[in-house]
Amino acid sequence: ETHRSQVASHYHRASWRHLYLLPSSKARQLRVRDRPCPQRPRLRTLLTLQVVTARQQEHRPTSPPFLSRPSSTRTSHAPAPNTAHSDRSLHDHHATAVPGEGWSNDKTRGRESANPTVVAMVEQQFPGALAEGEFIDKLVILLEQNNVVVGDNSLLATSFCCDEVNRSLDSKLCEAFGGQNFSMGGLAGFPFGGVTSFGAFSHHIPKPGGSAVVVYAPHVGVDSTGVVGKVDRRGMPASGACCGSACAALNFCKEQLEKDQAEQFTPQVDFLDAQQAWVGQALLPHGKEVVDASNPMAQLPRALYTAQKEAMHKIITAAAPGNVPENTPLVLVGGIQINTPTGTPDFFLPLQCELRSPAGEVQADLLAELTDPNDTKWMSPERPNDTSETISG
Repeated sequence: ETHRSQVASHYHRASWRHLYLLPSSKARQLRVRDRPCPQRPRLRTLLTLQVVTARQQEHRPTSPPFLSRPSSTRTSHAPAPNTAHSDRSLHDHHATAVPGEGWSNDKTRGRESANPTVVAMVEQQFPGALAEGEFIDKLVILLEQNNVVVGDNSLLATSFCCDEVNRSLDSKLCEAFGGQNFSMGGLAGFPFGGVTSFGAFSHHIPKPGGSAVVVYAPHVGVDSTGVVGKVDRRGMPASGACCGSACAALNFCKEQLEKDQAEQFTPQVDFLDAQQAWVGQALLPHGKEVVDASNPMAQLPRALYTAQKEAMHKIITAAAPGNVPENTPLVLVGGIQINTPTGTPDFFLPLQCELRSPAGEVQADLLAELTDPNDTKWMSPERPNDTSETISG
């Protein structure tokens, strides 16, 4: 209660707008910042209580401290936060105030403190993958350079798997593109919302002068021992399948490949498990290449991405013309989400980044610029040193 009063005093005096919790691999830090909460905090003991000065609001870090992620110097376009939620979070937890470390400017963005086995496996099996925070920063800077509006005048649509491990990327993307997202995805990340959902999304795009950003991806886990296709989940004694829907679909493909052509499965429509049946059917044409791969679990998300890319292309071709407002840029980003254990940043492997017309026609391929390892414009060399002050007592 004492710490709460101290923070409230600082909050009022400096006119900061928001209190929120951010998860960390070693601590749960309570920070005061002029921006909304990108994700719900895990209910853990708070170890660090830190106040961040208002001068940092122009250098908007967009990830939790464990990503050690520098940020660009653009001003936040996020909507005003809900301070009632922040105050409630503060009330529900007790903090011990100890000196806290500021945000690191290290380019590796958290990899230096991450599980080296996991990072090595990600780099080996998914070369070119970016830490989530780095991916989002580079994407936003790239779009700004191509005159695509980000922030409040942009609308985000995502197509990710239902799995809870994918909500982190959802939250971070929402923070960069207006604060909310239109969800098209279902099991394994397939855009089950289809033409109807894209049409509705198109009618929600801010106008005039807005933009539309669509991000889709299957996902795969890498657990703490470096096993691809598994992930360490909160509260579970051992790692488990990730993506579970993808693994079930692969088992279905194996069964079908062992049968004669005449005996192969006839598609059936059953509402009780319609999405999973569809995932299996979509993967079946790629089943043999996955089974024959040196690491089937690493090839599996690539095969799912190929199927999802085809589906997304068909949806946009059918639903974009006449629905996306005139003079509205449409950005299509596809890739693979890579989920990792707590303390190690999740990754994203970009495989598609296109700027399209309102009719869905490709105008520019931006993938090479997004994945350029020598591009450091997303970093902020002018960013000042951390000016946070620690509340003690």
